This record gives sequence, structure tokens and C-alpha cells, in this order.
Amino acid sequence: MLAGRRTPACAALAVVLALALAACTGGDPVPAPDGSPTPTVDPGPSPEDVVATVVIPESGVEVEVGVHPVVRAGEYAVLTLDLTALTESPTGDRVHVYGFDGALGQNLPLRRPSNVRLVDLERDLIYHPGVGADDWPVVAPSDWHHVSDPGGSRVLIPYPAPAPDVTSLSVFLPGAPLLADVPVIDGEVPSSVRPEQQAQEPAADPSASGTATPSPAPEPQSLAFDEIVEARTFPLDSTSAELAGAVTTTESVERVDVQLGADVLFDFDQATLTPAASEALGLVAARVSEREAGTVSIVGHTDDQGDDAYNRDLSLRRAQAVADALSGLVDPSSYPMTAEGRGEAEPFVANDSEENRARNRRVAVTLTSTVVTRTDITTTGELPPFGEKGQVADAGSVVSIAGNMRSWEVAATARRVHGHVVVDLTVHGADDAVGAGWVLGALRGFNTHRGKGSWTPLDVAGNAVVLQGASRLFPMDYTTGPLPNYPAGEWLSVSDLNGASRIDGGQTRTYSYVFPRMDVGTVTFQVGNGLGADEFRFVDLAVAPDDAD
Repeated sequence: MLAGRRTPACAALAVVLALALAACTGGDPVPAPDGSPTPTVDPGPSPEDVVATVVIPESGVEVEVGVHPVVRAGEYAVLTLDLTALTESPTGDRVHVYGFDGALGQNLPLRRPSNVRLVDLERDLIYHPGVGADDWPVVAPSDWHHVSDPGGSRVLIPYPAPAPDVTSLSVFLPGAPLLADVPVIDGEVPSSVRPEQQAQEPAADPSASGTATPSPAPEPQSLAFDEIVEARTFPLDSTSAELAGAVTTTESVERVDVQLGADVLFDFDQATLTPAASEALGLVAARVSEREAGTVSIVGHTDDQGDDAYNRDLSLRRAQAVADALSGLVDPSSYPMTAEGRGEAEPFVANDSEENRARNRRVAVTLTSTVVTRTDITTTGELPPFGEKGQVADAGSVVSIAGNMRSWEVAATARRVHGHVVVDLTVHGADDAVGAGWVLGALRGFNTHRGKGSWTPLDVAGNAVVLQGASRLFPMDYTTGPLPNYPAGEWLSVSDLNGASRIDGGQTRTYSYVFPRMDVGTVTFQVGNGLGADEFRFVDLAVAPDDAD
């Protein structure tokens, strides 16, 4: 089933899915030779079945999106979406699907429908559509984004084929809640023309004879798989900051990187571990022990104060002190340690404030190895303060935001999908504005946990965190690779890649945020830091269980 929220909209999704699956059963039981009924096997959905239906705002119009199963097609897998405009455009123009575009990416041209992605939250992978030599996604038909025709439109989107044992994937559909566990099936890729368009009713002939002639149906277009030059998957990273930010852990399936704030480990200008360092080192040992055996790299860093040679020596001594301590907490024969000092040569952020210098005084612990077990993050401590301009609301509340140009109402719910915490944020246009370009700006941008040398498109709606006690979790993200001016890479988050999508007065758009795994009953969700009037925090959001639990 789709993992949904406890809201009427998501209940409707579950009903749609249940009805779709029920329609695919084998009918009445076949009698056995002795006359007793023999149970039939449910064959599951077929490629033409709609397994979920959602409504999103587009161009001032409500557009219904019917989601089909993901169908394997050799080295690719195809997602089919049916789009139907439920109302006419207020301007009388054709309805264009703009929200399926992404932001202005550099490594990946995020042209429509690149914002529609497949997500494997069991294996922590994300799939982007296949693109051609012109950097546009290869889809069929070519005019799918015009949905003003009464029969709507359909789009076939190819992705890399998942592993043979994958039976379902989540679908990240911008403007709608994340759709969990959409079936992955074998079968024929659906036609690019919807069945109701293939069987259109005859139209009246205006000639005097009064005879009827069929309306011309759209011509089917096949997916040009041979034109795909690139279809990529990316491993997802999860990042959490624990002990009030003293320990920041970034994990993927293949690697764990822990940044330890030197100020919690050492006194000023010293390389002897303080008693307060024990809890932080215990967290590092737990993260290392989750992984298969491998060499642990430990690198010390300083800020830019002092002589470079002295800083290199200090950073090396600090790295060695951490290596010696960790060797007593994990098996050194399975996890041998290497220590290195780089002084001020590789700042994490610019050394332009005391706060940033403190972030640069750190020891980085890295292990490249696959996950064996998982340890929950720490959830102790008090929530950090929130800025005076931001609003704080309880679960179930609505936050009203009155901007200079627009007014909004926002609400949030949380759920669990394959262990991950997913927050669904709804943004409702609470005014009468039509066609205005103003959006809720607080959603746009990206958190700074990637540090200096990284880059993220401005319009990515990634400026959010989940808080649990003093711990902070950032949305899952992934790198598309380094850039000439950004050696730490271009980063995208598992959130809407177009935070500037249009929402007219009276319309509601949903933004889903996928966070790391965390076994908790409630979370606090926060956008911004409270320094802006359009920033907010929802406390004690109940995390609804996964439908698969």
C-alpha cells in the first residue's frame, strides 16, 4: 500500500490504490475437481492500471495526476502518468505543467519532467529520468505538458531499471505527498495515448447530411530508448548533527564521515582529550562499528589563527589523540587507524567569524565500508532556541504567514516510510492572488551542512530540518558530482527541486521532505532559523507508522 498521512487526501489515495488492486484480481474462485472453490492468485496491477491519484496546482488550475505502476523495459523502467485539468485556465490559455521542472542545475539539466524522480528508500537510491544528447529528458509524447485537452494528456518517463529483486519504489511527484511503494512490474509499456482518447465518441459533422465523423485521436508515440545517452541513479546521503552540533555524521550505503568539533574534544591550543570528549567519541565508535571492517582515516583541521606550520602540527597531534582513543573503543585489528594533520589548509567554511572558525576547528573520521547494522541517533538535550520573528506551532495547527505581497497558511504532518521520517508540508494560498510570481521564500535554498566548495541550486526547497532534542537531521541529499568552481560538488535534496512553483489564491501545494531513519514517535519540523517572518517550527508532530509495519 501507499504509505500515507492521516488526512482525508491520503486516505483517498489509499482507497484509490485499494480499488485499483482489487480490480486486478482473478475474479470468482475456480472450482476444484471435488466442487470446492480453489482460491485464485491476485496477479497484481497491470501497466494500464492507475494505482494512485493525486491533485496538484499547475498554472492556476487543479491538475489530476493518475500514477501507473513502474514497468520494466530492458535496461530501463518506465513510469506512466495521466494528467487531467480539472478546471479551465483563468486566463483561457493552455495549461502548462511547470512544476515538473527542477531548479537550474549544472551537472544535471533539470528540465521537465526531471523533478519527477523514483526513490528506493530501502536501499537509499534515487533515480533521474533518462536524457538525450540535447540534455532534455527523453519522454513520450512530446507535447505531454499541455493538458488543456478535455481528454488530458499522458507522459511516459524512462529511468534506469532497478535491481531484479525490487518490487516497489516511491515516486517523488512535485506538488503531492511522496507516494510510497508504487509497484514495479513486468509487462508492456503503456501506449502514449490514453485509452479514453483512443475510443473518443464521434463528433457531429457540421455538414447538412448530419452524419457523424470520428474525432481524430492523438497519434501514439513510442519512447525512443535508443536516444537516451544518460540515465543515472545516485546514492543518498543522510546527515545528522548530535550533541548540540558537536558531532555531525554523514552516511551513505558505502561511507560514513563524522566531523567532531575540536572545541568539545580539546581545550584551547591543546591536544589532550578532555573528559567531555568521551560521549562524542562513543558516538563515533558506534558509527564505525555499524560498518564492515576497514581502515579509518582521521584528519585534524584548525582555523586560520596562528602559524601554518604550528597549526599542521597541532592538527596532527589532535588526530592522533582521537585515533588512540578510538582504538580502545573498537577492534583496531578490524578498524586500523591512520592519522593526518592538515592545519588550516582545508576550511569547512570561510574563516570570517568566530562561529565559523569554531566549525573549522574539527577532526574528521572517515570509513569507506558498507553498512552492517544501524544505531539510532541520540535524542537527548533541549530544543535549540528559535528566532523571535519565526512562529512556533503545535501539531495539528495552521501557521498563518502574511507577507508584503502574499498570504499563506502552512501545516505539517509526519510519517515513516521504510524507516525514514517523511514530513509533508502543505502551503495554501490564503489570498485571492492569481498569476503572482511571489512564493514562500523560506522554503527555497539549502542548509549549510555541506560546507565550503559545495553548491546547490537556489530554488531547491531544502531549507528545512527535523529536530529531536538537541539533535538536528537534514533532508536526505545526493551529489551529482564536482563542478569546476565547487570541488565539493553539486548537491540536490530529496525534496521539491522547484520551490518557486506557482500557488494561486485558494490552491494548496504539498512539499515532501525525506529525512534519515529515526525510530521516534514525534519530531519537530523547522523551516529557517526564526530570523524571518515567513519561517516556522512545528513541535511534537506524531510520526505515523509505515503501512508495511
